[in-house]
Order: sequence, then C-alpha cells, then structure tokens
Amino acid sequence: MRIRAATQEDFLKVHQFTADCTPLENYPEHVYKIILRYFGDYCFIAEKNGQIVGFAMGIVPRSFPGTYFLWQIGVAPSCQMRGIGEKLLREIEEELRKKGFVRIEVTIDPVNISSQKLFENMEYQNISKKAGKTVEVKGNLAVQDYYKPGRHFMVYEKRIGQLCDS
Repeated sequence: MRIRAATQEDFLKVHQFTADCTPLENYPEHVYKIILRYFGDYCFIAEKNGQIVGFAMGIVPRSFPGTYFLWQIGVAPSCQMRGIGEKLLREIEEELRKKGFVRIEVTIDPVNISSQKLFENMEYQNISKKAGKTVEVKGNLAVQDYYKPGRHFMVYEKRIGQLCDS
C-alpha cells in the first residue's frame, strides 16, 4: 500500500469511494472537485494495486491559524481494521508538522463508532464542551445541533505542535 497526495482528477473516484464507505456522508461530485482543486495539498489517498483503499480530505480555515480541519476520512469496508486509517492519520500529521500546523480538528457523528475509536486510539481528545452547548449521544458528549437541528456531532482535536510568536 502507498499513500499519495490526491489530485483534482481523483474527484470522481473519491466520490464513488465515499458512497461505498457507510456511514460516511456522500456529497455531490462537485464538492469533491472543489475540495481537491482548492485544498488538494491537504488531501491524501491510500492505494493498493492501483485501487483506492482509503482517503482523507481536509481544509485549512483562515480564521483558525495553525489548524487543519479533517473533513472526511474513509477506509474501504473490506480493508477496515488493518491499520490503513492510522497510517493515513500518521502521514497527515507528519505533513502538517512539516508545514507548521499545530492542531488538527475533526467532527465525528456519534453513530460512527469506528471513527471514534480510530481517533481516540490516535490520541485525539473530545473537545465538544469547548465547541458549544453539549448533549449526550450514545454515552458520548456531542455538540448539540452542530451542523443543523437534530445533527449532534462530537468535536475532537489533536495538538501536533506549538504556534511560534513572530
């Protein structure tokens, strides 16, 4: 397996891949094109024998210096529990450290237990209390109505460095 930078040309393959990775949300094709076109430096694909077995896509919010928002990460159902998600996260963390990032933030749907376990195993912390009004969902603290009424999400972060004073 190899991990490579995603390119704009990958958008249709990534769109199809997410459709096969429940419980990931599958967005319209143009969303993947936009993310890969404008934030491609922060998107990664894991391949085995020329086939996508995992991917991670993120954006860099200008209003949060040093922060990378990991928008989606997915592993093919047939390849889960083989360390691909961990390898993707390690690769992302290494690349972001090199670029001076200090923090990674991710939101997790409380029904996505495998993502929750992955991020907790990789030492991400639930910071939902800092992100807004919280509610308990399936025994976990989540931000109430985070994306829309009734859609409660957990907010996790990992510190990967320190901001330098200029």
